[in-house]
Amino acid sequence: MCFFDIPFTAGYNPLNKLSKILICSTCSKDAWIGVFLIYSFTGEFKMKPNAVIVLILLLIVLAFSVSCAGASPTSVPPSPTFQPTYTPFPTYTPYSTQTPYPTFTPLPTQTATLTPSRTPTPIPTPTKPYTSAFGIDYTQPSKYLTPGEQSRMSNTQVIDSLRGKPQSIAHLGQIYFWIKSGFTAYAAGGAYIGKVTTDQLLTERRLSGCHDWALVYASLVRELGYPAVLVDAAGVSWAKRFRAGQKGSYLGHVFVEVFVAGKWVLIDSTNNWYVEVGYDPTHAFIPIKMGDETEGMFVMRKAVDTWGYGIHSNAELMRLMEQSANALKLETIKFPPYHFLRFQ
Repeated sequence: MCFFDIPFTAGYNPLNKLSKILICSTCSKDAWIGVFLIYSFTGEFKMKPNAVIVLILLLIVLAFSVSCAGASPTSVPPSPTFQPTYTPFPTYTPYSTQTPYPTFTPLPTQTATLTPSRTPTPIPTPTKPYTSAFGIDYTQPSKYLTPGEQSRMSNTQVIDSLRGKPQSIAHLGQIYFWIKSGFTAYAAGGAYIGKVTTDQLLTERRLSGCHDWALVYASLVRELGYPAVLVDAAGVSWAKRFRAGQKGSYLGHVFVEVFVAGKWVLIDSTNNWYVEVGYDPTHAFIPIKMGDETEGMFVMRKAVDTWGYGIHSNAELMRLMEQSANALKLETIKFPPYHFLRFQ
């Protein structure tokens, strides 16, 4: 509050507000002169001791105020405007929705210009008479150019380096070595049997067993113009032990039948074996020994992929093997004289 905000009344003693006069920051020198003149003319100061003291103090304050007024700057330059520099927050890409285990790397977007145009290779007429067996019509190879849901390929450009070559056994060998050099083999105890697709395997580039190897191989050769069929087989000596009530691992294997140069051939796409001359796709037995299987294999089912013959898990496969072992007629076992060769 400024001193001039206090009304002047009779009997008012200025000494009571002296401190307010001395500390008032809003009183100019003109105001002080006015105070002095008002009090002089109104007779407030009548040379009483108190009035003399007030007059002296007013004069001192007046002199101080004049000297300060001359020394004070007429204007204060405005403070510089502070303009802080802000670093923008980084932009974060939201996480994509996670897929159930196992997680596979997404396929690259397929661009039509990247995949060269292809003319389907005509399927030659079989050079020998075939019949149907295990649900497969071997007289019509073109039926097995169409993939199943499990063996369908979305990203067909990944095998463009294998295109443009004539169909032959040598070409089938190149396809085998392309898989062998580009994929990692690992043991999963049958956990992924019937659970993964060709697209997933081509993305992951890991194969857990003969079912995976056969699925990828059949899918690739089919995309390259070869009719192909998967062959799921079980061990003959294992079937005998199982029927005898002996405990032990279930022994089986998956092969691929491919139609090339007018005939069906058998390929072990896991271990690099094939039978060309004299192969009979209608025969139920395959004379190949591996591991604890000391006699050979017998055919259980065939289709374009494992889903095609009803296998979606290892448990389903084990039930099929048990049923097939119990249904096997031991007196009919006769192995054909196949000659197995390796791709070079």
